[in-house]
Amino acid sequence: MGSVISEFQTAFVRNRQIFDGILIANEVVDEARRAKKELMLFKVDFEKAYDSVDWGYLDAVMRRMGFPTLWRKWIKECVCTATASVLVNGSPSDEFPLERGLRQGDPLSPFLFLLAAEGLHVLMEAMEVQNIFTGYRVGNSAPISVSHLQFADDTLLMGTKCWANVRALRAVLVLFETMSGLKVNFNKSMLVGVNISDSWLGEAASGLGCRVGKIPFLYLGLPIGGDPRRLSFWEPVLTRLKKRLSGWKSRFLSFGGRLVLLKSVLTSLPVYALSFFKAPSGTISSIESILIKIFWGGCEDFRKISWVYWKTICLQKEYGGLGVRKLREFNLALLGKWCWRMLVDREGLWFRVLAARYGVERGSLCAGGTRGSSWWREVAHIRDGGGEAAGGWFGGNISRQVGDGSDTFFWTDPWVDGSPLSERFGRLFDLAVNKSDSVADMFQLGWGIGGDAWVWGRPLRAWEEELLGECQTLLLTISLQAHSLDRWLWRLDVDGGYTIQGAYQLLTAQDAVPLDAATGLIWHPQVPLKVSILAWRLLLDRLPTKVNLSYRGILPAGDSLCVSGCGAVESAQHVFLSCSTFGSLWSLVRSWVGSASVTAQTLSDHFIQFTTSAGGTRARRSFMQLIWLACVWVVWTERNHRLFRGSANSSLHMLDKIKTFSFRWLTAQSCTLALNYHSWWSSPMLCLGLC
Repeated sequence: MGSVISEFQTAFVRNRQIFDGILIANEVVDEARRAKKELMLFKVDFEKAYDSVDWGYLDAVMRRMGFPTLWRKWIKECVCTATASVLVNGSPSDEFPLERGLRQGDPLSPFLFLLAAEGLHVLMEAMEVQNIFTGYRVGNSAPISVSHLQFADDTLLMGTKCWANVRALRAVLVLFETMSGLKVNFNKSMLVGVNISDSWLGEAASGLGCRVGKIPFLYLGLPIGGDPRRLSFWEPVLTRLKKRLSGWKSRFLSFGGRLVLLKSVLTSLPVYALSFFKAPSGTISSIESILIKIFWGGCEDFRKISWVYWKTICLQKEYGGLGVRKLREFNLALLGKWCWRMLVDREGLWFRVLAARYGVERGSLCAGGTRGSSWWREVAHIRDGGGEAAGGWFGGNISRQVGDGSDTFFWTDPWVDGSPLSERFGRLFDLAVNKSDSVADMFQLGWGIGGDAWVWGRPLRAWEEELLGECQTLLLTISLQAHSLDRWLWRLDVDGGYTIQGAYQLLTAQDAVPLDAATGLIWHPQVPLKVSILAWRLLLDRLPTKVNLSYRGILPAGDSLCVSGCGAVESAQHVFLSCSTFGSLWSLVRSWVGSASVTAQTLSDHFIQFTTSAGGTRARRSFMQLIWLACVWVVWTERNHRLFRGSANSSLHMLDKIKTFSFRWLTAQSCTLALNYHSWWSSPMLCLGLC
């Protein structure tokens, strides 16, 4: 599709993304505002776009593009044989044939719509060539003209302020409607101006029959022309988060359900905006505050005790956390994708727009300084490794693999042992005249002793000659490969290249600390998530026992006795191991499963010893791991029933609950596992075939 669809369309074409159009629009508006240029933008709204495409027009477009007759015949059979029916009083009418439109949901329809929309590009291009319409020119030294951006039916037309452009816009849209059947709804379309008076803009909008918009305005779901450094810029994101949460307020979600909610819904909502803009620390804190309230309190209206630091919750499970994403680091990983695209995708319109505005020096876009957009300053900051705690994480993990050397800069690209020669031999680089030569150029001139590749601004001193000798020794083992292209490598994945997940793991690696073996036993694949989270809190001593509540000032110091009535202080260690009421449950469980006794005094050691107390095979350890988790779940629920309901069960009744829960967990997670309930009740090891 990329060979027949213009670069101004960024939808459904390989190596083009929805953010390309957003980037171009944002840079155009930002440059116009900073340079005091007059710019008008017309955001087009098509009426029922997919349903209005004229079939004859679509066939004519494919014919002009050179599609074979047989192919056009196949497409005609796919499109023109569609029928439809309508519901009349709830009953479908007889089917009737359609005369236009593309069926939504058909995998062919998006690509066919691109062909139809290409007609608008042809018209806009022709008007620019004939000087009927003047697009906006980005840059000064080598400007590039941008007159329109298209993403499926989302179209943005832009040009300089003049009445000729207003008349041309109206004419081209009416002409395109006549050709294609795609009717423009001028009442919903919007005219936006940059450095244009309100009176002129209002008069132009009246002539077009559209409404007047203002900066910032939404295009493809993101605000164009706004300042992402301001907290008010992110208010729509926070509003969407709160709106999504409002449906969950009255639902009683377990901690497992809340964790799933956080991972699958809440942290995915802001990802679209975070993929393009860098969020300020205040916005990150606001989003995380909402997530914390949801996880610990069930809703964001009030805040309960945060028993575990959010930083710990965001650690990976193998490092003692719950695997929730850290938004700041995830934001950086998303923006790092732009740095990678600037290395490997330099042919797109978006890159040429950036190159026209900021310039290119030795293969890299110039930083631009204060004249650059806030978006570009943040991305350049990541690329160049500016002063953050994790600064240099991107540049330190890229390297250049040299083929024939024609596309690699000798001094500034990291092609020798993953670092630039300009950094390793900074003195030589300062003296070199040919700083922009490629590796192939230097090789052909000869970079050995006495070679012509070394051209200096002055004769080298003795110690500089020693540096040159060291550099030449380094280059002796390097040979170029003819007819082989140079390419960029991401060191963490040299074959697949940059990945957001890999970058995120790199950015959070400094927080990862290995923990004891019990931490890895918490997450059993057949145990409900809420049970594993309970065990996670238990091993961290973050359950709301009376000792912990008293320590936080929730209960008076004298109200910390165990609910079982044993007279001891209620700590996690006491409830689960040493209480005369609850602790006796462990001996009953060992008799039921036929395991050895456990003498450990701490919860972590008890978990580890209990898991291995029935033998060393993997299947037995997994079974004992599940039983331990069932035990702590039953003990904690029994403790809560005694405290809040005033009901008490015997140790034998709790053992029955452990048998029931463990049986349900094993059978619910496996379609092939057939267990006999009565055999399980008497001898679980024999029932599982572990004896």
